[in-house]
Amino acid sequence: MPSFSQRLGYKPVEKIFQRERMDEALRVRLWNLLKLHVWNRFARARHSESENARDVERLVKHIWFNHLGWDLDAIPSMATTYSFSNGAYQSLKGYFSACKWFEAYDFLEVVSEFNSDLLGNRGRVALNDALTLENSAYRFVGKNIVEVTDKTEINAIEDGLSDAHSLVKQHLEAALRMLSDRASPDYRNSVKESISAVESACKLVTGNSKATLGDALKRIESLHPSFSKAFQALYGYTSDASGIRHALVEEPVVSYADAKFMLVTCAAFVSYLKVAAS
Repeated sequence: MPSFSQRLGYKPVEKIFQRERMDEALRVRLWNLLKLHVWNRFARARHSESENARDVERLVKHIWFNHLGWDLDAIPSMATTYSFSNGAYQSLKGYFSACKWFEAYDFLEVVSEFNSDLLGNRGRVALNDALTLENSAYRFVGKNIVEVTDKTEINAIEDGLSDAHSLVKQHLEAALRMLSDRASPDYRNSVKESISAVESACKLVTGNSKATLGDALKRIESLHPSFSKAFQALYGYTSDASGIRHALVEEPVVSYADAKFMLVTCAAFVSYLKVAAS
């Protein structure tokens, strides 16, 4: 769960969306998944001649020599030193724990791209779940890691929070908190809060506290028709019988990507609206 200062907006969004950084919780979670999906294949093997054990040893040598450029003569055997401080496993763990954030992602890609099925799709799905849970800006797409939350998106959220009236800001902060809650994310209500921020901003601009978003958008003369239509469509998505706000039907499936898109879009629109209506 975000800290007190994050929930109140006193720490920047980068502390929540992990872009160009990797905190300890994320780093430990990623290594634990590598241990479960890759390294433990060696530990579970009955002897070092098994196929899984050989694949792990080949991967270790590949990382040690080709990726890290370490002395191959100094590599210890996985078979005898799996759990010891001077073993290959602990050496790689020590590197992963201390390396720079981008080097850790490089390490994950090397494991993912290695010519074997050690990690596999199940492992990448598990790693993506961890990246989502810890609000990393990056995900596996195929065997490679790509950025899914860029600086522009983070700036849009920050600008929206700084430009917003207090009533609007409350909705944006709630949306961000629900999206960023590591223990129990609430994507459904995050979307609701994001669109409510736009609705509140439009009501403030028009001076009509009882207007719906659709009515308010039509009354803002300085708003480009395309923007008006776009947000009316988004509002329709959140308000129709299968949408987010309808309380009488089964809760729809709302993903992290859905909720993040709505937050970024609505925060950017709040900033735009402040300038357009001034």
